[in-house]
Amino acid sequence: MQYSLGLSFQWQPIFLIFTSALIPYNLDRIADSYKQKIPDQNAQAYFQQGWGWLVILIATSITAILLYYANRSVLMVSLGGLISLVYGLPLLPWRHQYRIKLFRLKDIPAAKAWIVAGIITYALMAVPLAYARASLTLSAGLTSLFLFIFIGTNAHLFDVRDLESDRQAGVLTLPLLVGVFKNRQIWSVLNVLAVVLVSLGWLHQLSVPPPAVVIPCLAVNLTALRLIQPDTPRAVYNICLDGCLFIPGIIVLLANLI
Repeated sequence: MQYSLGLSFQWQPIFLIFTSALIPYNLDRIADSYKQKIPDQNAQAYFQQGWGWLVILIATSITAILLYYANRSVLMVSLGGLISLVYGLPLLPWRHQYRIKLFRLKDIPAAKAWIVAGIITYALMAVPLAYARASLTLSAGLTSLFLFIFIGTNAHLFDVRDLESDRQAGVLTLPLLVGVFKNRQIWSVLNVLAVVLVSLGWLHQLSVPPPAVVIPCLAVNLTALRLIQPDTPRAVYNICLDGCLFIPGIIVLLANLI
């Protein structure tokens, strides 16, 4: 996003986003390994045996060092990351059938993947802007929208993978509420809408992701929405679908090398 917004390249935002993201991800997976069984037995054993805590310890140490040397703006926007820390933890009291139960943010109907996409988009936009001491502009807004839909598509496709697991745990995701087909339709329309809005930025010569980035991302998302099913092998999700998130960075890297 530094490239799209015309910011000077800095390695610190990249490392801060990566290491800080490892903390809530592993916390959530550790909590899931006890509250919501992970279908992959190897992953279930990995998190229950404590390896996730080791990753959290290392990631927290590196994140703390990066924040210590960061400017005040970075420290302030990093507070938004607190939401990700409690995303998968049962902390919200709710009265249910004459007794109090604790719920997670991800237990809010249809909220799970939206929250994930929102947190990741916030980090990818707010942290580089804070490091550069840049303000939120129309270019940043359009770029945020493109990122949110690109990431949100990926997150909702993973909800298709977790359909049965979420159903058993009572987590009402969008694919569970509207079905896999309608989920595909909704996100196909949103992807097309994202391209239309970003194209307005091209017409007005704003600093937004170029067609060389946006068009491949649209093609990949629409293809994944068409092909991904609940019974698609988990390796396809973990390698191919997750790997698609690196497409914008790979395209930018190749463009700078050529």
